[in-house]
Amino acid sequence: MLFHQKVAERLGLTATEFKCLRLIDLLGPLPMTSLAQEAGLQLGTVSGLIEKLEAQKLVDRARDPADKRRVLLKAHISISQQASVLYRELGETMRQELDGYSDAEFEVIMRFLTRTGEALATSIKAL
Repeated sequence: MLFHQKVAERLGLTATEFKCLRLIDLLGPLPMTSLAQEAGLQLGTVSGLIEKLEAQKLVDRARDPADKRRVLLKAHISISQQASVLYRELGETMRQELDGYSDAEFEVIMRFLTRTGEALATSIKAL
């Protein structure tokens, strides 16, 4: 969480703004209700957040070509490219760290991370 927060700060955003912007980029274009659901936020909160991101020219609203009543959100690519550079730096550092492990050690690490991820996903569903 702290890493994502620092990436957001480096890009001039709050952690929540960055999270929503990344969701729009990864899943979009998408309607505001879907963004609110994916982000776990109230629709009113997302609406205010989108207005701020739109004023900063980070998000556009456009009519859905399939349903003119629906408005879709689309992220500007520039912020995603900036974030990708920061994530690439972390990826390179992690790759260098993992290069020091044998194949057998790497398998144990991956098994642990996979099982931890599955346990977290199960716990989240139970909440």
